[in-house]
Amino acid sequence: MIFTAMCLFLAEAEQTFAVEGKVPVVVITDLYFPAQDVGDNIDLVNAYLLPNIDLKAVLLDCHNEFRNREVLNVSKGLYHDKDGPREPGYSAVEQLNYIFDRNVPYAVGPFSSMNSPDDKMEYISNYESKALDLFKKVLEESDEPLSVVSFGSLRILAVANNRFPSLLKEKIKAVHICAGTSFNHPTFLEWNVALDTTAFVSVLKSELPINIYPCAAGDEEKVDPASFNAFIKDKNNTFYQIPNLNFFNYFPDKLKNYFHYALLRETKANYLALLDSAFCSDPAIFDRPHRVWETAVWMQVAGLRLVKHGESNIQLLLDEEVEAGDDILLEKLRPCTIKVKESGIFTYEFDESGDFCIYEREDPELYETWMNKALPDFYIDLAREKISDRKTHHIN
Repeated sequence: MIFTAMCLFLAEAEQTFAVEGKVPVVVITDLYFPAQDVGDNIDLVNAYLLPNIDLKAVLLDCHNEFRNREVLNVSKGLYHDKDGPREPGYSAVEQLNYIFDRNVPYAVGPFSSMNSPDDKMEYISNYESKALDLFKKVLEESDEPLSVVSFGSLRILAVANNRFPSLLKEKIKAVHICAGTSFNHPTFLEWNVALDTTAFVSVLKSELPINIYPCAAGDEEKVDPASFNAFIKDKNNTFYQIPNLNFFNYFPDKLKNYFHYALLRETKANYLALLDSAFCSDPAIFDRPHRVWETAVWMQVAGLRLVKHGESNIQLLLDEEVEAGDDILLEKLRPCTIKVKESGIFTYEFDESGDFCIYEREDPELYETWMNKALPDFYIDLAREKISDRKTHHIN
C-alpha cells in the first residue's frame, strides 16, 4: 500500500513523469459563465499555480444545451440544469491571467455534438472553430511535445484529430482524460463522457497516447445503488472530498476574491477590478465541503507525490524533493487495453503491452485523509509565492 521512496523509484520509474524544466500543457475544460460546476473554476487555478506547469492555452468546451435557461431533453448521464443560461467562461480565464500576471490565450470550441466519430465539423462557424485554430497554432509553434489535460467532453480533441491528425501525433506527448467509470461498470455513463459520447468514442479509437482517470466509481462491491457513482471512491477513480474550504482564507486577497466570485456565481461587470479590493466578505463563505476529481491528473502531469515524512508530516512534493525513507502513497498509471462501445461505455484489461493507461491509487480512503492534510499548506505556500503584491490600478 505505502512504499518507501527508493523502492518506488526502482519499481515504477518507467511510469513516472520525469520533470525537466516545465511541462507545456493545454487545458480543455467545460468552464462556464456563470459557473455551472464551481469545481471547474477552482481546478483551473492548478494550471497557473502548480510548479513545473507551463500553461500554453485554455480551450473552452461548452455546449448549446447549457446556453439555454433550462436544459431540455437531457441525455443519459446529464442532469436537468434549470439554472441557465450560461456562456463560455472567458471571464474566469481573464481573472486568472490578471491575478497571475499572465497572458494565456483561450478560445471556445464547437457548441454542438459531433455527427460521427470521423466528423471534421467543417460546417461550424469560424467562431466555434476558434479553439481548434488556437490548438493548431500552439502545437505548430511548440518546440517540444505537449501534454493535453481534458476536464470536459473530448469534442475539441476529437475534431482536431480528425482535421490535423499528423500534427497531433507529432506534437502530443500524452492526453490525460478526466472522464469515465472505473472497474468496467456495464451501465453507468459518467458526465464528461455523456456530454458527447461520439467524441469520446472517436478519441479512444484514435492512436493518440491516452491516459484515463475515471471520475465515477464502478467497483460494484463499493457502489451503493442508492448513491451517485461519481461521489464514491474506489481504486481506479479519482474522487475525494475536502470537508471544507476554510484554508482559502489564507490565500492572497486577489485569489480569495476570485473564488468568492465563482462560488456565488456572480456576473458583475467589474470582474477584474473587484479582484484588487481587500477581501471583506464573511470568511464563512468558504466553510463548505468541496468535491474533487482533478487533483490526480495534475499530480501525474506535474510530477507530484503524496508523501509522509516521519510519523505524521504529510506533504505534496515534487519527485526530486522526495527523500529516501519517505513513505509514498502509491499512485500510478497502469498500462491496459481498452474496448469502447458506441454508447461511450468502455472496458479495460491491465496489460503491460497495452496502448492505454488507467489511473490507480492503492488506498482511496488513505488518499483522501493524506490529501486533506497536505493540500492546504501546499496551495497556500504556492499562492503566496506566485501572486504578486503589485498595486494594480483600481477603478472606483
